[in-house]
Amino acid sequence: MDKKSFKWFGWIAFGLLVVFAFTSLNNGASSQGDQTKPAVPTTITFLDAQTQIRDSAATIKSVTLIKSPQGTVSEAIIERTDGSRQQVVVPGEAGSERLLNVLSNSNVQHVAEEPKAASGWSSVGGTLLSIGMMILPLIFIFWLFSRMQGGGGIQRQIGQSGAKKIEPSADTKTFADVAGAEEAKRELMEIVDYLRDPSELRELGGKPPRGVLLIGEPGNGKTLVAKAVAGEAKVPFFAISGSQFVEMFVGVGASRVREFFDTARKHSPAVLFIDEIDAVGRQRGSGIGGGNDEREQTLNQLLVEMDGFTPNTSLVIMAATNRPDVLDPALLRPGRFDLQVLVDHPDVVGREEILKIHTRKKKLHPEVDLKVLATLTPGFSGAQLEGVTDQGALMANRRIRLARAELRKQGIPEPEVKKQTPMLITMADLAEGIDRVQMGPAKEGRAARMSKKDMRNTAYHEVGHAWISQVMCDLDKGGDPVTKITIVPRARALGYTQSLPKGDRYNYTRDELLARIMMAMGGRVAQEIFLNTVDTGAQNDFVQAKNIAYKMVVEFGMSELGPISVSEGGQSPFLGRQMAVGGDIGPALRDKIDLEWTKIVNECYKATHEIISRDREAFIRVSEMLLKKETLLGDEWLALYSGSECATCGDKVVEKAMENCITGDCSDTSAPVTAAEIAKHEGGAVVVQPDADGTDGGAAVTKPEADATDGAAAAGPDGDAK
Repeated sequence: MDKKSFKWFGWIAFGLLVVFAFTSLNNGASSQGDQTKPAVPTTITFLDAQTQIRDSAATIKSVTLIKSPQGTVSEAIIERTDGSRQQVVVPGEAGSERLLNVLSNSNVQHVAEEPKAASGWSSVGGTLLSIGMMILPLIFIFWLFSRMQGGGGIQRQIGQSGAKKIEPSADTKTFADVAGAEEAKRELMEIVDYLRDPSELRELGGKPPRGVLLIGEPGNGKTLVAKAVAGEAKVPFFAISGSQFVEMFVGVGASRVREFFDTARKHSPAVLFIDEIDAVGRQRGSGIGGGNDEREQTLNQLLVEMDGFTPNTSLVIMAATNRPDVLDPALLRPGRFDLQVLVDHPDVVGREEILKIHTRKKKLHPEVDLKVLATLTPGFSGAQLEGVTDQGALMANRRIRLARAELRKQGIPEPEVKKQTPMLITMADLAEGIDRVQMGPAKEGRAARMSKKDMRNTAYHEVGHAWISQVMCDLDKGGDPVTKITIVPRARALGYTQSLPKGDRYNYTRDELLARIMMAMGGRVAQEIFLNTVDTGAQNDFVQAKNIAYKMVVEFGMSELGPISVSEGGQSPFLGRQMAVGGDIGPALRDKIDLEWTKIVNECYKATHEIISRDREAFIRVSEMLLKKETLLGDEWLALYSGSECATCGDKVVEKAMENCITGDCSDTSAPVTAAEIAKHEGGAVVVQPDADGTDGGAAVTKPEADATDGAAAAGPDGDAK
């Protein structure tokens, strides 16, 4: 309802309220005129009234007969000599005649009273009130239908886009607030210059890009980049989500597209931003059962608005998606989204700059080195880095609060308490923030409640991961240096091993992928060799190994089948990926693919078995130390590992292991760790060897996640090899 209609309804309602109030006051004033009127009489039946008049006429003073507006007697009031009063309802004309006969026969005084006529104002007010209550619904229905006529009213409200408009003076973002996307900023600076002064480009006879498509993984700052373009150019910024165009009503989506562009044209020059454009811009006519008519109509209208009959002078349309493969080709042709800008994960320099932006308003301890934090967060997006700083602040606040509470219990004065626990975020707080973002909060209580058997299983499992990664790193065979091993549970993992690359990695070689498969196998192999048991904790390790090996065969061409590609994709982006893949693969080739990836996994498993079984003494020493301390950092790990046989002559060990496993001559010369070997590293305390099944009430079922063996660095080959 618009303001004018609301005003008219308000006046009508107010008038009816005044009439009702005046009528009520007038009736009240009339009733106050007769203050000598007795109290309300008691009610008796008509039969009792006849009996009392006939049998007790001497006790009755008088009877008042009250007539109805039609002239008949409707009720009677009996007044007795003791002052009491009784009321009786007279049933129609027949009842009136019987009552009059009884009164006449009993010689009881009776008088007829005419009905009281309402005052003129009360009558008029009641009439107006009745008419108003009948007319008001009719007026509302008439207004409702009039609003639904044409393109206005309710349809117009439903068809409004709901786009958010951000003026240059409010919530301004500039390129100074964007870090880690220098290439994207460089490309978009041309758009900014055009919005500031379009005359230079026009003088050359050129035209700016009609649209800019920002492509990148979630959290990399696509929306922030679009806001920064508008902020740098000092023009209005209109933002909307692609899902806001999609409705169940036919034509609503197209109407919202028209309204979105019409509103922006009134404020040009401006930047129009459509987030998650794949919600409305998917390929037409795809999928099972054909396309979606309403969504396709909306897409058609969007295509017309971007490059149709209406010029978009001084308007720049920007959109963001992380699924460019499903977009309709008509959207990506020149004249619509001319420019496609990749907003990728930041490199180490970009991560450091992002951390500087997110720590501007945070109080950091002088020991905090953002460059080191950037090195510890490979593959992190801008949103994850912001989460690291926020989680670090939360951890600092918790640490300071607990420390101050402990000092206050000791009776230390408040100034001294604040001096000993300054409000600063330390490097340890931020390191914990990295772990919380990557793996979730630590569950120290669960670690304390876990049995010794489960803790030992987890410790040997994690050292197995770390051992292979470090060996392959030292020999430059694709491994990464180990930076942290812990058996403190986080989220659904009972422990994890973190190994980070020495620098940013953009491609993966065959050696690096094989090293990751071997690292995934290391946990299970260590449990088999030293504890003579297996558990369900390696389930996700096998999933990770299978994914890497399968992609090596069907996507990367790193198998004996040669350079083939039968990966996911094709012409059906709406089909499930498992349905869309493999449509052009025959049964013979499919069997060869299965044989090839299982062969790669089994060879890596055998090579891992050969490497880990070479140095029992060092492996047990590291595992028992991890079991004791629960967490080993990089320097502690290297100090324990450096004296092992694999660290001193590992090249020969690895070469022999790989050679033996490839030829199928891999022998198992290991034996389970004995209680004496464990006691040697525990200071003489003999520990009972775990049962053969290696289970303890299913506690290891949830241990570690697929990414728990290698931190963020292990995510690369599972998704994109670049």
